[in-house]
Amino acid sequence: MRLFLTVFLIMLWALPANGQDLPKVVSDGADATALTIYPDNLALITERRTIDLPAGKSTIVFDGVNDRMIASSAMLRAFSGFSIERNFDYALLNKANLFDRSVGEYVTLTRTHKKTGKVTRDRAKIVSVGEGVVFDIDGKIETFQCSGLSEGTWFENLPEGLTNKPKLSIDVDAEEAGPQDVVISYLADRFSWKSDYRLDLNKDEVSGGLNGWLTINNQTSQSFMKAPTAVIAGKLNRNYQTKAQDFPSKSIYANCWPRQSTQTPIPVNPSLYMERSNSNLGFMSAPPRVEMESLEMSDLDQVVVTGSRMAKQEATQEEFGDYKLYRTAEPVTVAAYQTKQVIFINEPDVEVEKVYSLDFQLGWLQPRAERPNVTPAIIEYRLDNSRDGKLAKPLPKGVMRVLTRNENRKLLVIGETDVVDTAIDNPMKIYLDESHLVQIQTSVLDHKNYKTSKGRRYEFKMEQTINNATEVPAKVEINLIGTYNSFRLENENVGMDSDVGPRSWAITVAPNTSFDLTYTAIYDS
Repeated sequence: MRLFLTVFLIMLWALPANGQDLPKVVSDGADATALTIYPDNLALITERRTIDLPAGKSTIVFDGVNDRMIASSAMLRAFSGFSIERNFDYALLNKANLFDRSVGEYVTLTRTHKKTGKVTRDRAKIVSVGEGVVFDIDGKIETFQCSGLSEGTWFENLPEGLTNKPKLSIDVDAEEAGPQDVVISYLADRFSWKSDYRLDLNKDEVSGGLNGWLTINNQTSQSFMKAPTAVIAGKLNRNYQTKAQDFPSKSIYANCWPRQSTQTPIPVNPSLYMERSNSNLGFMSAPPRVEMESLEMSDLDQVVVTGSRMAKQEATQEEFGDYKLYRTAEPVTVAAYQTKQVIFINEPDVEVEKVYSLDFQLGWLQPRAERPNVTPAIIEYRLDNSRDGKLAKPLPKGVMRVLTRNENRKLLVIGETDVVDTAIDNPMKIYLDESHLVQIQTSVLDHKNYKTSKGRRYEFKMEQTINNATEVPAKVEINLIGTYNSFRLENENVGMDSDVGPRSWAITVAPNTSFDLTYTAIYDS
């Protein structure tokens, strides 16, 4: 009991007296910031600030932290003392909050006649703010934006607590007075990144140039100026309930009624007068029209070529446990609500293999020879990523765009597709569209099933005719997918290739010819 009382008294002594505020030390901004972006809408922000602290207890106010901060993740490091309490405050400075926190205060209304240009100014008291703002002007009640004139509002004072910068306050107990280098780290959401690849195939389609870009997306109000930046590749195990606080959205409407009447409001277009709390000060307006100059394909190609010459600017890859970390070669600027690209692969000559593939399942087939099934093969390009190859890099998932040149040297887009995370020694597989020149006709020549001691047994006598209507040899892979008990083949004219798959064939068909694959598949159910 005595021990409990002693601990309780110590805790009371450690807290400030009731109603007593600790001295505040405001840090206006970070001296340096580092940004690490994870998959799945998450980033780690690390700020270094020099702060002159008094000895003992005080409150550090970190101005300008990220508006999407996950406050519970904030950690104070490189600090000689210990932290006591944390608070995250963000009352956005905008028109809705200005009116809401100025009820009972006086403002100056400026009204301009659109035709004559005559300007009038009236001192008005804000009476209420609900679905519309109500003013008292010399005893007359009027509503905001209902005069039919162009209106502006002049606020004499800024209401306490409103800011255009979010702030984090931490109560600390410093061991000694004086300037300290304080490092604060925290998580924030609304950051993302992805990989964007471009493969320029040579005419023979056995090699090409590969460029890879890290596309960083910052959907917060904070800009990062010349910040060391890194991205983490891999699937991050996380709790999706951990996210930044969403502040309530407030709106202002022009809620008007006819002159000398307080009855039926005049219908107005809300989009002309409504302002959300995440917009800037002032009414919403239509975005400016942006016109882009047309570019020839050769000009677009020149942009990529110019960028690919910046090899020394490539992001470098580092090991990070089971993840991969890509660090920019030098600090970069990622502005608020901006998408940024940093090159991380620039390989002018990678080996490429073109394959036509077909996946099929026996149970889907019609067991009738008179109804053969004709299926186009899938066009697939495979980038050599072997350890002793020219690429030899772990490749994060992203979007691949494949281009080539026609006989007139015009650049053409072959296709665009998603690619998955690919480790070294595994080829990156690029699946494009169906081929209308390489097709497989699958026929069931005979089919039967019968009962055995272990269940039912199925036998399919198959013929698959591969038609190659191209001018070059076509490598075709046929993959028998599905789950089959006691599976075996009989009477096959081509053996399976275990390097392709457990039940797969790899067959090269000469130009403008066809090849018949025959076999009998037997399995139990």
